[in-house]
Amino acid sequence: MPPTNLVYIDDYNISGTNFYWHKHEVKGLSKFDIVSAGLTSDRVQVQVVMIEPLLAVQAVLQTRGYRLFIKEGYRSKALYEIIYQRRIEKFGKEETDRLLNMKNMPHSLGLSVDVAIWDPAINLEVYLRNASDGTDALFVDFYKDKTDTDSQRYHELQTWLIESMQAQGFCLGIKREYFHFDYRP
Repeated sequence: MPPTNLVYIDDYNISGTNFYWHKHEVKGLSKFDIVSAGLTSDRVQVQVVMIEPLLAVQAVLQTRGYRLFIKEGYRSKALYEIIYQRRIEKFGKEETDRLLNMKNMPHSLGLSVDVAIWDPAINLEVYLRNASDGTDALFVDFYKDKTDTDSQRYHELQTWLIESMQAQGFCLGIKREYFHFDYRP
């Protein structure tokens, strides 16, 4: 049963789109899989208590001309389970377990978000990692000791995003991905 106080972020001028609505095929899921697990659109939901802190983070990002972009909020337990099954089939158990927290299923509470930085001037996401660096680049401090310009920029932006989120009561999830935050004021 979903939390009763979920709201759509776009009703509060926070941008986002549901990751699995658009990327389901790439992650080994069918449209039937996601719809049968309760995902019916690309709109992102979170518990209403998160709206003010998310708007505060957005205000910080706007000081540099950016916006906050939510890539995922509430995810049902049924969706967690089908994602887990399909990702194991496509990517293997070890790789899947690195990313999915099946023990706590934090997104199912509506108090977790996966975030990005959005550049409204060009209407695109600001990349905080190089995809060719693989799964390892999804975790905090991957770029910390790298000296090339791109890596230093990724690290600086990830650190800024993390600090901005933490200042509003969010904490990194137990997997320590630079983009996943649980609201725990």
